Amino acid sequence: MNEKLDFEAHFSSTVSEGLKSYIINEALLHSRYFYVKRMTSSLQRGCCTHCKSNHVVNSDKLLKHNEVWKCEKCQSHVLVKSIGRGRGKMIDKIYVVWYEKSIVDSQTITATGYYVSMDYREDMMGATSIIPVARYLFENGKATMKHRRYYISGTTEDGTMNYENGWVTANKPFSMLGKNSFTINSEQSVESLKKAIEGTIFTYSQWEYYYQQNIDLVKFFSVFSKYPFVEYLMKMGMTKIVTSMVDNWNLYRCINFRGKTMEKILGLTKKEIKDWKSSGIVMTPALLSTYKWFKRRNVKISWEAAESCDSLITGTYYMERFSRLQRHLSNERIIRYAENQMKKEPKRHRSILNVITSWTDYLNECEELGIDVTQEKSLLPNSLYRAHRKTSRSIKLKKDEIVNQKIEKLQPRLKQYHFESETLFVRPAVSTEELFEEGKKLVHCVGGYANRYAEGKIAILFIRKKKEPDTPFYTVELDLQANRITQCRGYDNEDATKEVEVFVEAFKLATLAKNQKERKMAI
Repeated sequence: MNEKLDFEAHFSSTVSEGLKSYIINEALLHSRYFYVKRMTSSLQRGCCTHCKSNHVVNSDKLLKHNEVWKCEKCQSHVLVKSIGRGRGKMIDKIYVVWYEKSIVDSQTITATGYYVSMDYREDMMGATSIIPVARYLFENGKATMKHRRYYISGTTEDGTMNYENGWVTANKPFSMLGKNSFTINSEQSVESLKKAIEGTIFTYSQWEYYYQQNIDLVKFFSVFSKYPFVEYLMKMGMTKIVTSMVDNWNLYRCINFRGKTMEKILGLTKKEIKDWKSSGIVMTPALLSTYKWFKRRNVKISWEAAESCDSLITGTYYMERFSRLQRHLSNERIIRYAENQMKKEPKRHRSILNVITSWTDYLNECEELGIDVTQEKSLLPNSLYRAHRKTSRSIKLKKDEIVNQKIEKLQPRLKQYHFESETLFVRPAVSTEELFEEGKKLVHCVGGYANRYAEGKIAILFIRKKKEPDTPFYTVELDLQANRITQCRGYDNEDATKEVEVFVEAFKLATLAKNQKERKMAI
């Protein structure tokens, strides 16, 4: 028997009455309509697509188009349709997965995915189409799938399905859900599944967990067929690992698929498994892989600590930072120090990875400041949080010093913009500290203009009251190239008051206009 015939031999060649009943009464339960036609001003006659009854409607009120109603004969919930409306779009589609026992092996189960439609466009009572498009064979140790590459109709004749050309074997079984318009909406028959798996290895596979989440179970059985130990992983509570296997997510090599016992499969001792269960921590591929990464390096680590750095080995970001620390310290001492910092500053350091990130940032700032990180007091500060804040402030001051030097050099040139009236005066800002303080007090973003100010492109001027010379009042942005004021903002970016407007106009006449006149004379 060749491979094709061997595969087909497991499947029934007919659409069972059970499948037809499931499609009509469950999968397409929503596809029931009641056509109505008004006979008189208060009398309607209708026909139900489910029970085929044609009768006078006894309702006290007239039924409206697209109203949900209950057929008086069969008691089905139906959608009312006016018989005078067009039916050009009345077709209901759904993808149905139906399970059966193999015909030739009672320990093997099959699943078939069908394109199902109920078409009312020509036949107002609905024409049912049931087309197989995917077939799955789940054996002990193996899962096989065949599917159609193209939409092929005419596959059923008198209830018999023909295996014509168009079927191909998938390299790996996959779900058809979401592949096209038919499979966006789907249903899988749990009753057919229960009947199919009875007396097989699939009975206690814990499939219920995924059915409750409305996940296509063909993905689960494809994994379970090949790796029956999945049942024990589920019973142990390692659903996250099984889900990663089912959805083909990264396992980070945490599972030994050739292991003969659960200890070998997980790479853990019985005590380690017991300790994990006692911890109450959710097992994930990243957590298991991280724990074993430290174990291979002879580092004793708790499950709580492993969870706190469970993304360490999942990419290069954290591993590069960890490698940075390994230049100075052993793995065990890195973890011990990180745990200690978490205890000291639990609100600041919520995980070991958070400590590692702050720690490496701190060391990079130390190097930029010329601090010797080979000294233990610098490498392992008593409070990483306070030490990091200190270096960050030093870095900021260091960078601001360069900007401040540029602003200081501008001051002689900016003396011409000093101006005063009886109640107000204006002067240039003299440092970045002043800019940030001005923005903080007036709730605007002038601090962000520091670099443009330092480069001489603009000038930032402060308008103050003579009675309160140190209290921010209004801030002015002056375009030095165009020699004009572009902004004048007060608290929370409010516009200038009448008093300030008069003062600004006087300032323009006294300084800007004078500069404009001198420019024209120079030309």
